[in-house]
This record gives sequence, structure tokens and C-alpha cells, in this order.
Amino acid sequence: MTERLHCTKPTRTARAIRLNRSLSLLACAGALLGVTQACGGGGSDGGGHAGSGNTGATGNAGSTGNTAGASPGTAGNANPGTAGASPNGGSGNSGNTAGSSPGGATGTAGSNSTAGSAGSAPMGGSGGAPPVNTSDNVLQRNNNASRDGLFVQPKFTVDAVKTMAADATFNTGAKFTGNMWASPLYLAPASAGGKGLFFAVTTGNDVIAIDEASGATVWTKSIGTPAQANGVSCGNIHPLGILSTPVIDEKSRTIYVAGAVGNASTIQKHVIMAYNADDGSEKAGWPVDTTGITSGSVTFTAPPQNQRSALSLVGGKLYVGYGGHIGDCGAYHGWIVAVDTADPTKKAGWATLGQGEAIWAAGGFASDGTNIFPVTGNHTGNTGGDKRETSDSEAVVKVTGMATTSTMDNKNIYYPSTWKTMDSADADLGGSNSVLLSITGATLSSYIAAVAKDGNMYLVNPTNLGGPDGHVLTFKVSSGGAMAVKTSPTAFKTAKGTHYVFSTDAGAVCPGGGGGKSIVSVLLTAGADGKPAAKSEWCAPLTGAVTAPVTTTTDGSGNPLVWYVNSGKLTAVGGEDGMTVYTSSDTCSGVRQWTSPIATKGRIVVGGDTHLCSWSVK
Repeated sequence: MTERLHCTKPTRTARAIRLNRSLSLLACAGALLGVTQACGGGGSDGGGHAGSGNTGATGNAGSTGNTAGASPGTAGNANPGTAGASPNGGSGNSGNTAGSSPGGATGTAGSNSTAGSAGSAPMGGSGGAPPVNTSDNVLQRNNNASRDGLFVQPKFTVDAVKTMAADATFNTGAKFTGNMWASPLYLAPASAGGKGLFFAVTTGNDVIAIDEASGATVWTKSIGTPAQANGVSCGNIHPLGILSTPVIDEKSRTIYVAGAVGNASTIQKHVIMAYNADDGSEKAGWPVDTTGITSGSVTFTAPPQNQRSALSLVGGKLYVGYGGHIGDCGAYHGWIVAVDTADPTKKAGWATLGQGEAIWAAGGFASDGTNIFPVTGNHTGNTGGDKRETSDSEAVVKVTGMATTSTMDNKNIYYPSTWKTMDSADADLGGSNSVLLSITGATLSSYIAAVAKDGNMYLVNPTNLGGPDGHVLTFKVSSGGAMAVKTSPTAFKTAKGTHYVFSTDAGAVCPGGGGGKSIVSVLLTAGADGKPAAKSEWCAPLTGAVTAPVTTTTDGSGNPLVWYVNSGKLTAVGGEDGMTVYTSSDTCSGVRQWTSPIATKGRIVVGGDTHLCSWSVK
């Protein structure tokens, strides 16, 4: 049995106190900062317990001394909706429901080399689907705040992709020291003739900027000494430093990273750092230490917490999610920590009511441009896990502003009625990140998709999550038991419908029968009554580490290809049929579980231990 430390659980009265505190903080944030927006993430590893791992996200911080975000994005209108000019958020709806808020907020000026707050990255208004992102930049995990993992690459026709080959010069140069559990990012040059940069991070706490052409290291910075032990009785990743995918603000050209700092015996603190992406210089006011942040009766303590989830940047707020280490030891909680990038002395956090309940999915969590939607795991405490007044386990939660929410309001939380059984089996709903997607012809203009480790997929209404069994749709995607699905999904639309694609460890439900370990596509359509329906569409083989897929299209929907690393080989399959289109002849070694490729400028780039690997259309 995993050692568990006693943790007093808040009562219903305490929850009411937390609600009042949250409303006060939100009012304060509104008064001081104007409209606030949100995002967040978490941590976990291996056989499905909350533990160490990956992360990533994006948004745009204000440039030094200037105003971030040129203007707010346009609020979602009725069909088809207007996207705010990139990189500012636009709303844009695929259905008939108007987005209820702007897709992007005007940024706040930075000062004295402090990163200003962000104008939102491209994303939908709170009632609408996200617009298609055609930028070369890859600023966050899965490319978009929706976490759909969709990349527009006009060169990637089926015929052209068959000519892909490794970029020998880049691959020879793109070497570094340390293991990489995150996905890479890319920032285009600030002006013509400048250098585009790829970014890698390591468990040794290094942040590395890499020349896009030569693969040479442009700069390397360390956020501090990584921990060689956690200070609690579990965890298996050492050194333990940066596991998560960072996030980049394009306007201020700032990269934000988070990781553990420690010594030979313990994690001493978790820090969040901001660097100038072009030269690696530290931004004023950083790092931020999360130690001592409070949420109700819960105080953030470093050793039992782990930071795996990808970072997010929404409306000038940086969101960082935390869970625990593999083995579920210690009195950890799921946390969302929010930092105001315009003034990093302003930090706050929301913690789950119960012990455990990690926010750990490597892909982070989706955002609709106003809210973020982290997903929690199983309760691990000896008490408090038997009622919702003292537990936030197995839930999709809506968080906004400076990490504020009330899970007493069913609009802000969804959980299956089977949550206690899931807790007992460690069948985390939060084993994979949430994804914001839309379905043509459906009643709602957007949905949050979440898939649990036990292979049950859910669609919920992001405006009203619905509380217990408030889902719009549930569908079985794996029969492989409580540890079957831990991944970062991708989603895209074609004339056939919306395709929701992910990897499984075991028991994939496939059209022709069981698929074991696979890449799986579920096709989502709407009936005449506007209700979503799901069916298994295709399965493709997956061997080796359970990596995560992404999608490319040539224009947002045409020529869809799903990309993933299969036993070290870059693989592309048809997005509508799962048939193999490309398999690389060479391999990329050391690619970790739940990491995914990125696509930019006709290239696919993958991160592995000690190096990046690149392939291009020739």
C-alpha cells in the first residue's frame, strides 16, 4: 500500500469560505487588471498514478515597456464567427450560438524588462470553436489553446509527404545534455533575416534555444539545481527538474518554464521562470516560488508536488498545474497556480479539496479563451474521499482569472457518477488533457472532450459542465482496464465530421475488433436533433513508448494526416482512414511517453533525450 500522510479535509463550510474568497479575488483582479482570463496544468507518470512527466502551452506576453496584444479579438458571432487577428484571440463559432466573450483580451504593458501581460493566443470565445491557427510559431503544447494538436502545413499533401527525409545538418547539430520529457516549441524570427529558434527543456533544469537551420545551440540557461530525490517516499524520475512543455509569449518574446529545484535529498521548491527567448536573459521579477501559496486550508508544500502538465498563458495569466509523484505518496493536492505576467509578485492558487486529485496530464488543459479546464485524478487520502463536499476527484473543472473557481457550483465541475469506483481503481479522468472541439450541426457550438484511464470518453458543455453525470455523451474507447488510456489527444474536422484521435496502452476499441496498443480515431457527428454521436473510426499500430499524436492539414481540413513516433520512427497515417502514408527509414532515440511532434515550415520536429530530430518535405 502506498504510504499516505494525513491531511485534514475542508468541510462544506470551508468550501463556502473558499467560494467567498474566490469571488473576492476575482473582483479584486477585475478592478486592478480589467478582464481576466485563465489556464492551468498538472503532473504524473508511468503506470497511471499521479507522478512526474511532460507539459506545454502558449499565449502572448506584452513586450518590454509596450502594450501586449494589439487589440481584443472579435466576439464570436453567429455562423461562422470572426477570428481575432493572430496572435490576438478571436472567437468564431462553427454553430449558431454566438460566443459570449471576446476570444482575446488586450494585453497590459510590461515595464523594466518585466514581461507584460499577454494578448490571448488564437482561441475561441467562450461560446465558440477556435479559429484555425496558420502561424509558423508553435508557442504551446499541441499548438493551440484548445489543445487540439492541429497544425496547418500547406506543403503536407499526401504525395509531398512521401518525399520526406531527415534534416541531416540540423540533426547533427541539435544536441544537448539531459533527458527531455516535454515537447519542443518554435518561435519565428522577430524580423527578416533573424534566427528562428526551437526550444528544448530537460530534467536537469536546462532551457535550450536551438538554431532552426544549423541545430547549433544559441543559448542555454538553468532554472536551478534539479532534485536528486523528492523528499517523499515515491517517484522515479531523477534528476527531477523541468518535465513540462513551456509556453511562449510571441509579443514580448518571452518563454515561461516551470520545474523543481532541490538537492541530493529533497525538492526544496518549485519555481516558475521567464526568459527573453532571443538571448536567454532573465526577465525582471522572476523566478516565482510557489511555496506557501494557499487555497482555503491547503498550503502548497514542495516535496510531494510534481509539475508535469504543460503550461498555459491566457489573458496575461500564466497557469501551472501540479500533481504528485508516481506512487501517490505524500499529502499532495491537485493545484492550479496563476501568475500575473504583468506583475509576477501577484500569484494565487486553487487546490483540490481532497488529498491526491492530481492535475497531471502531460498535455496540460484546454482553454476557451476565458476559462481553463483542468482534469483531476483519484483521491488518495485516508479520509474525505467519500463525498463531494470534501473531494474534487475525477473531475473536469472550470477555472478562471487568478485561479478562481467554486466546485460547489455544478456549472464549474463535471464528474461521472462512478467517481468512487474510479478512485479505488486509480482510473484517473485526469490521465489525459481536456480538448476543446466543435461538431458541425450539433446543438452546442463547442464541447470539452475528456477521456479517462479506464477508456471512457466524455463530452461536456463548457458553459455548464453539469455536475454529476452531466455529460452530453459518453463512449467506450478502450476495454483495456483502469490503466488503458494516458495520452494527449488531437482533434480535427473534415466533411465526415470531427475526428478525436489518441493513443492507448491497451484494449483499443477498433472497427474490426480489439486493437491492443494503438492510435485510435473516434468520429463525432451530430444527428438531426443536434445531439452528438460517436463511433470507432479506425486504429493504427503503435509499438514502443506510448507517444501522443498530432494532426496536419493543408488548409484546416484538407489532406488530414495524423503523426506520431512509433518505436522511434516518424509515422504518418491518413486522418480519415488510418492507413500508413509515411514511415521514416531512420529513428529518433529516447522519445518519451506522451510526448508529441510539432509541425512548422514543412518540417516535423520531435524531441528525445539529448537531441531534437527533424524531417522535411523535399
